Amino acid sequence: MPDDRPPHSLSQQRLHVNPQIAFEQPLNERIRMFLRIEQLIERFEYCLRGETKEDSHHALITLLEVMDLAARGDLKSELMKELKRQTANLEALQAAPGVDQESLQAIVSSHHRLIDSLHSQNGHPGGQLKNNEFLNSIKQRSVIPGGTCDFDLPAYHYWLTRPIEHRNTDLRGWLEPFQQIHAASAIILDLVRKSANPRPERAVNGFFQRNLDPDQPFQMIRVLLPREASCFPEVSAGKHRFSIRFLEIGDLASRPSQVRTDIDFSLACCSL
Repeated sequence: MPDDRPPHSLSQQRLHVNPQIAFEQPLNERIRMFLRIEQLIERFEYCLRGETKEDSHHALITLLEVMDLAARGDLKSELMKELKRQTANLEALQAAPGVDQESLQAIVSSHHRLIDSLHSQNGHPGGQLKNNEFLNSIKQRSVIPGGTCDFDLPAYHYWLTRPIEHRNTDLRGWLEPFQQIHAASAIILDLVRKSANPRPERAVNGFFQRNLDPDQPFQMIRVLLPREASCFPEVSAGKHRFSIRFLEIGDLASRPSQVRTDIDFSLACCSL
């Protein structure tokens, strides 16, 4: 059976190769939720590459966040709805000239497999971990500052002293129920990001505004800046328009202030 799980190395390669920093603003709750899944799974995978007990601790704390997010009753249905919506839009391109039909069909087939896989899952993803006493004990104590000390959780302290192979086997086993929602969110976000090519823009005196076509299903705004830029964007978006203010940080203890010079950046308004 084909493996629809995304290669985690791709995001890491993009991080090291891309000379720009991408700031992404979701335009609906669905995309916002998918971005959170992506961030958590990527953080989990990063922690899993370490070998210390601190790496395993941070991987497990991140896993608990994944569990909380996946416990939302609408997550699976929202993923399926978005996959079906994208599939319908992609199938409409089958008659369009200049479209790579082989690649298009591969994406559509992958969407159908993910829809079937999600549909076959009973309950919400990770529901079988709800009664895991070991994870529950850590979750209850993790909300307390310093609550996961060895005197609070001796069983957890013992687990953290186990060989790294033992810990990683457990961690990957606990993550497995969430692999399909990760695969689905990853392919959705990848297509959304690729739906628009970044174009050069200029923010006069650090401010930029543009109207949005309400008939277009815009899902994400991407602002790209050079890594050496001394400012960052703050995006405010509604259904009909969005604005970007570029802010600079002086003293980290103070509120950022808007820059008063023109800022060149790249912009992509993603819609699929």
